[in-house]
Amino acid sequence: MLLYNDKTPARPSPADGRAGRIWFKKSEMPLASFFSVQLPLCCALMKVKCHQLSSAGSVRDRNEDFLLFWEPEEYERRQETGSVAILADGVGGEGNGDAASRLAAETALSVFRERKPGTSANDTIRRMFDAAAAQVFQAAQQKGRMATTLLVSVFHRDKVTVAHVGDSRAYLIRAGRLKRLTTDHSYTALQVKLGLLLERNAMTSPHRSTLTRSVGYEPICHFDLTTETLMPGDIVLQCTDGLYGCNLDEEILDAVVKYHPGEACKRLIALAEKRQASDNVSVQIVQVWDAERSEAPSAVAGPARNASPGELGVGQVLDERFEITDLIAKSGMASLVKANDRVSGAEVAIKAPLLQIESDPAGFDRFRREEEIGLQLNHPYILKVIPVEKKSRPYLVTEYLRGQTLNELLKCVRPLPEPDAVKIASRICEALEYMHRHGVVHRDLKPQNIMLCNDGSIRIMDFGIARAQSSRRLTFVGFTPAMGTPDYMAPEQVKGSRGDARTDLYSLGAILYEMATGELPFGGDSAYVIMNARVTGDPVAPRKANPKLTPVLEEIILHAMERDPKRRYASAAQMQGELDDYERVEMTGRCSRLQAPQIWRSRFRMLPMVIGFVLLQVILFLLLLLYFRKR
Repeated sequence: MLLYNDKTPARPSPADGRAGRIWFKKSEMPLASFFSVQLPLCCALMKVKCHQLSSAGSVRDRNEDFLLFWEPEEYERRQETGSVAILADGVGGEGNGDAASRLAAETALSVFRERKPGTSANDTIRRMFDAAAAQVFQAAQQKGRMATTLLVSVFHRDKVTVAHVGDSRAYLIRAGRLKRLTTDHSYTALQVKLGLLLERNAMTSPHRSTLTRSVGYEPICHFDLTTETLMPGDIVLQCTDGLYGCNLDEEILDAVVKYHPGEACKRLIALAEKRQASDNVSVQIVQVWDAERSEAPSAVAGPARNASPGELGVGQVLDERFEITDLIAKSGMASLVKANDRVSGAEVAIKAPLLQIESDPAGFDRFRREEEIGLQLNHPYILKVIPVEKKSRPYLVTEYLRGQTLNELLKCVRPLPEPDAVKIASRICEALEYMHRHGVVHRDLKPQNIMLCNDGSIRIMDFGIARAQSSRRLTFVGFTPAMGTPDYMAPEQVKGSRGDARTDLYSLGAILYEMATGELPFGGDSAYVIMNARVTGDPVAPRKANPKLTPVLEEIILHAMERDPKRRYASAAQMQGELDDYERVEMTGRCSRLQAPQIWRSRFRMLPMVIGFVLLQVILFLLLLLYFRKR
């Protein structure tokens, strides 16, 4: 660990395995403290140097950023492990940003130091982020809420693997050109992607500091990861939002190209401070001196690493086509992995049911239906399913998406600004209209099944309980995770009806209600209470939950959420038309005709069934008793 202090440390001797110097510098500016590190490092087939600098900035009274750069001293160990650059930017609004950033960075480094030979960079990074998230979350339970961004770059062989959570950035600079390697996990970045905000206005937006992902709010975190092959002369630059918020990309490139990396760090931070950066300012510049091409060990068909028998795991090649590179997620029904398609060369996602699901007719039927319906649809807002002719086992191949679900966004931003909620709902309508015209009803539309992609598009996913015109009837016979989600189910689904296109419109109305108000339409202690409420009554008027909403949007939401399907929008296209043009909306005063849910009704309605069931059990018991007495 590197600390800045007033004393000049002794220079390392040549025998310690390093060639170079370490400098520490204490700034004379009252509100800023600097440290600069220059370390020539060597990993397998790669030599790199790191220069880094951090400042509290011209406004903040303390520095909540934390930087680390480390590599083993032993040459053989460096070949096996590589080196790592870590940058963390504490979330100052929580009051413990400095503690969060330091804890996350040091925890991640401790995991990296224990990296075993043969462990992939992806696996190592996953462990680093899992450990950091768990540690910061645990500390938050004792000290109060805390969070941080976390940016990690692992240099090994001829590649750099970059992973991040939050809005700190990594750039690759090669041959005078700059390429951003990360996507900001901030609300303004999402607004720019959706076309709701111009990029030049993002840094002045009131939502600029609102993160959509961070380390510490939950015991686990979802990070983005990318890998780049490096060449001699390449530069990887990592920085916090305090730096790029006051320096244009062109200015960052100009400083790195024109000046020595150490001098470039000083100039970039000085420029940010001159422009009154409102946050701490930090930068790391990693210079690649040498990077020879290395042939990575090829994956071969055989047992997967870190996987149970019969499951997919990293290192496995499925059907001589799909090379498994990372584990994305695992649920009680299936495993989801990332893979390289050797035929197309593209990254794909593979969903494989667990062995117990393969042997369960109902669960396997859901999986089969998802692939069957997915292959019928081809729309930019619907998850693309890739056909595979020959399979050695059941699995589903889809395009690989980078982004976050609407559900993840709503955990960080509630409610969404009205224009943003309307824009997202409009795009969902476009996808639903395409599905419905092709005879497909989703029937499980919810924020978890809507992906907001990094390119600004959306995807509707998970057609496991969708219905096509040719499929057999499915009705609700009791709540299970396979039959929909109570918070967004339409009343006719609760009653056991098959439903039609208007069923999806009700679910979209419920999603729009949550986006616009920050609250679910119905609450309750159990799934059955929630389902009963939507059958017997209406939700609270949206403008009571969020007075900032316009009456027009309230009318649209309540129109979509009418209990009687006949009174809803006739099609998704009709709903989209009103979302895109408020002038089309006919104000009918639906908010004044809302009825509160009548919970007692359903309870008394169920009473004859309960009495009948009890009487049946008594009669069966008496018959059995009489039978055995005669024997």
